[in-house]
Amino acid sequence: MAGRFIIDINPVASGQVRSVSDMGEPSFNGPAVRVWSHLPAIRIGSTGCIIGHLFSRKPPHRRVLEFDTETAHAIHSSKGRMLLQEYWGAYIAIVVGPDNAVSVLRDPSGLLPCYYRTRADGAVLAGDVADLVSRGVGAVNLTEIGRLLASPDAMGRSTCLSGVSELLPGECLSSSLGGNTLNEWWSPWHWTCPETSPAFDDAAARLRKVVSDCVGSWASCFQSILIGVSGGLDSSIVACCAQPGAAGLHCVNLVSSGAGGDERRYASALTHALGLRLHERHFDIGSVDIEQPAAPTHPWPNAAYFLQAMQATHCAFRDHQPVDAYFSGNGGDNVFCSLRTAAPFVDRFMSQGSRSGIMNTLRDIGVLTGADGMTILRHAWDIYRKVGAPLQTMCDMSGLSPSFFEAMAPGQPLHPWLNPPPDALPGKIGHVKQLLRAHRSIELYPRQAYLTHIAPLMSQPVVELCLRIPTWHWVHGGANRAVARAAFEGIVPDELLRRTSKGGPSGFMREIYLANRSKAEDLLRGGLLARAGMLDLSILSEAQLPTAAGSQSARRILAICAAEAWAQWWTSSDGLRADHRMK
Repeated sequence: MAGRFIIDINPVASGQVRSVSDMGEPSFNGPAVRVWSHLPAIRIGSTGCIIGHLFSRKPPHRRVLEFDTETAHAIHSSKGRMLLQEYWGAYIAIVVGPDNAVSVLRDPSGLLPCYYRTRADGAVLAGDVADLVSRGVGAVNLTEIGRLLASPDAMGRSTCLSGVSELLPGECLSSSLGGNTLNEWWSPWHWTCPETSPAFDDAAARLRKVVSDCVGSWASCFQSILIGVSGGLDSSIVACCAQPGAAGLHCVNLVSSGAGGDERRYASALTHALGLRLHERHFDIGSVDIEQPAAPTHPWPNAAYFLQAMQATHCAFRDHQPVDAYFSGNGGDNVFCSLRTAAPFVDRFMSQGSRSGIMNTLRDIGVLTGADGMTILRHAWDIYRKVGAPLQTMCDMSGLSPSFFEAMAPGQPLHPWLNPPPDALPGKIGHVKQLLRAHRSIELYPRQAYLTHIAPLMSQPVVELCLRIPTWHWVHGGANRAVARAAFEGIVPDELLRRTSKGGPSGFMREIYLANRSKAEDLLRGGLLARAGMLDLSILSEAQLPTAAGSQSARRILAICAAEAWAQWWTSSDGLRADHRMK
């Protein structure tokens, strides 16, 4: 979400925190902490504040702009923890205790980023890493870049910037005279084992209500919304739920080269049903520069180059039409548990035994994946015999030096969500992994020069409900995201509900590679990553299009180039920003 904030905690020298010259007056100025924010700030009496967007939990959800005395006292007494049960949104809560200990809670959705640096006398937190670290030699953590390229699932709190960590969703940083501590106040594992599993129809009905309420609540916060409608299920659900409560809704579809790059037929079916105009825009390769990172101030170099073209398109739209926020269906596949494995079969067997329903799930997975029953059973056995074993993270060593990979071990601690309880079902482990990946798709745009980005399907009530729903419901009838499809029958056009696959920007990425093949080779051969011994440059000879293997190598080369461009941007001391830094 767009908008800066800085939280400076100094419990040792109470009241002696530093100032931020370009942020104006503090939004909160209390004992041991000051908060500067360009986001909305809600005071918690005299004991703290909440920055960001906050909604009441009880339906119908309403936006919260102030607290009464009783509620403020309850928030303060719980150090902010009661917010997790009574409210939701995209927020950071700052609460000062009677001993000047400061608690900073990030909400579970991950929709509002929060990064921090600790110091002996406290900590500094911000939504933009440019407020925490300056460009120059030593800014980049090459080991974490290598870890990210090898396995995004292996990323924990550490970012790819030295000394900067992420405050994870649902986590609280407490700073006191005794030092800084981290506590996990919300975890997806709290929601994966309900006492009773909802029936399929009940789950669909509940999902329809919760998603409609959450998306509608978000839509009510902005006068004019630009929504990316890709022609797929998730963005269509968001558009249908946002339309009734949105003062102004503009639907844009981005067209790219390649067989899967033109989704206008499906996007038009949606906008026709909603009575809205479809704005068609084409990806422009002239807006892509592979020597520049797509999201330079993001703390991980995982933003793909096509985002440069997307940003240019959206900014050009905004120049002609006032827009307050950009809505997307990002995270929908993940939240709606789009699994294509035998794990739902194993989950049902472990939960219900060999009842008649287990064969329905076997059939559903066969329809979904095209695999025969014996193949599914073999994969199910492989999953079942690994239950309780340490989690294996996905690893891709293509283009990376084996010697560098070995030198990285042992790695940093994994994300705490990758430490499941002993009774965790394999499918739910996969569902939680998907949520982790979704958090990397929320904050991919330069925040200070871009529209507020809202991914409403990541809202806490939606995530919690989806985690409760058994994985075999999500493949019901042989369709992925089956509960979501059933939930929005009669709302999303049938043509979109029946879709089982969707195109994307892969053709445009191919075009980017073909237009920049020589530049990509030069960038990598003479770059920071190669000089650090991180790369296996033989991959440059493997990208022989149009074979599938060549296309995969080309995408990998562009991903490594994106990491190189990001590392060079942060290592350079030229053109340092005069803004966004602690003075």
